Amino acid sequence: MSSSIQKKLKKREISFETALQSLVNEAKSVDLELIDCELCTGFFRQVRDLTDVPPVIPLLLWQNCYYLGCPIEVAAPEVRKLSDRLASEIKIIPIDESSYRNWFRLQKLNSTKLSSADAVNPLTGESEQEDISKITELHLAQTDNQIDRIKAIISGALRNRASDIHLEPTAAGLRVRYRIDGILRPITTLPLEVSRRVVVSLKVMCGMDISDSRRPQDGRIGEKYLDKQQEEKGLDLRVSTLPCVSGQKGEAGEKAVLRLLKQENSFKTIDDLGFSPQTLTIYKHWLEQPQGIIVFTGPTGSGKTSTLYTSLQAISTDSVNIITVEDPVEYVLPGITQTQVNEMAGMTFAAGLRAILRQDPDIIMMGEIRDEETAETAIRAALTGHLVLTTLHTNDAAGAIPRLKDIGPDPGLISDALLGVVAQRLVRRVCPHCSEPYSPTESDLKTLGLRLEESNAHAWRHGCGCPKCFHSGYLGREAIIELLNVDDTIRQIIHEGSTIQLNQYLDESNFVSFRTAAISKVLAGITTVEEIRRVLPYSALARKVSTDQRFPSLTLVNAS
Repeated sequence: MSSSIQKKLKKREISFETALQSLVNEAKSVDLELIDCELCTGFFRQVRDLTDVPPVIPLLLWQNCYYLGCPIEVAAPEVRKLSDRLASEIKIIPIDESSYRNWFRLQKLNSTKLSSADAVNPLTGESEQEDISKITELHLAQTDNQIDRIKAIISGALRNRASDIHLEPTAAGLRVRYRIDGILRPITTLPLEVSRRVVVSLKVMCGMDISDSRRPQDGRIGEKYLDKQQEEKGLDLRVSTLPCVSGQKGEAGEKAVLRLLKQENSFKTIDDLGFSPQTLTIYKHWLEQPQGIIVFTGPTGSGKTSTLYTSLQAISTDSVNIITVEDPVEYVLPGITQTQVNEMAGMTFAAGLRAILRQDPDIIMMGEIRDEETAETAIRAALTGHLVLTTLHTNDAAGAIPRLKDIGPDPGLISDALLGVVAQRLVRRVCPHCSEPYSPTESDLKTLGLRLEESNAHAWRHGCGCPKCFHSGYLGREAIIELLNVDDTIRQIIHEGSTIQLNQYLDESNFVSFRTAAISKVLAGITTVEEIRRVLPYSALARKVSTDQRFPSLTLVNAS
């Protein structure tokens, strides 16, 4: 950190005019790194009662006169009152509001504790969106060791709803990026001289081998943080390192990615997840069934875990035994027995599921179907009186059926056990703070396959960008859900039909596809066509419900 101007002035290394110009520039912005901490502490200790003190920053003490930076006009009687209390002269130096807000936050900074509390404007008392890059850099400037630097970066991520932190070695230093609402945002770049030390300290914190930087490593950090109500909550960080080119000629580096997992589910009820009224009714009906399997599909980061956990919370009562096997346990759920995969100890998904079946369960949640053994055990559990919830990696709901058949279980068992498939993606919501009406273009209508008279054009919205949404026009995310309800015809297709027949039937039936869900979100002003294009593949938007094609007749077996 830079030496304070007050100390240099006291030693007469610089003149008073130079000191003041160094602290406050022509734009009235204060260089907070040059503020003397001892001067601030001494000033406020003398004042004691701060209730009637205007918002000020002690800049300098020179010849028994305090020079105080203040973002508002201070009346002469207030200045005299403060002067009498301190037995010193007072001179008010005008400064900008941003400088005072940033200085105030630094005074409240506790580098030993993580916090997700919103930034509060000290002049108005209201919550406001911080300038992520500037505040993170200010916090980093107050740190003098690598652990505090890492905690400052994690705190910034928590305050700004980031799901991941990326630390990437470059020629300029260690680049820091946050993934917020699914989008990576550059935050700052740490100096080259501390880059390697930060990564090594991170590896120490999560128990990695710091002597080995030539192979990828995985680790975890358990921390506590203060939420918005200043209550202590648990935080798990999954850390992954990867050897890479550092950007420095002839030098290797390591990239680190931290996944932030708060030990609490942000969704309160199933109604908050993003289901349409039609799909919500069907989904709740599945959860009421005594047995069967419900499969959730989607890429990493599509919200499958949140949907699973919220569903378990909804059906968890004292009269049922719910057990999960996960990799890893992301949220701790009260009243539910949760187990974690540990492959080195022989605790795989398949082994865990076999053990769970001996624990008299009613409902089972299995993190993922990965192989034939896991799939076979899950299907048989669903056929023997258990409700099973699990995930699978496919592009859409219909793709889960051929994927299950490829893994290995008998198609007849799959058709009997499967209740339905939920596929989902997360789209960013239009920011409510800068939302404005938007007229759909011809390209927008073509993307959704709508005519103008069908488009409910008066309800379309988009965000023009504001500080609360980082000028992106989006704030928060919501699920777009494709739901495949397994009826008698689909059971017959699973047993003896093909993927082509399945897609033809879905196109003719009342299938709630990604395209249908996306159209409803856009027409309600929740998201935009631009965001739909970013999240959904072209194949999903190309699917259209056909009313003029007849599905080739199938001879249904045991159809009532």
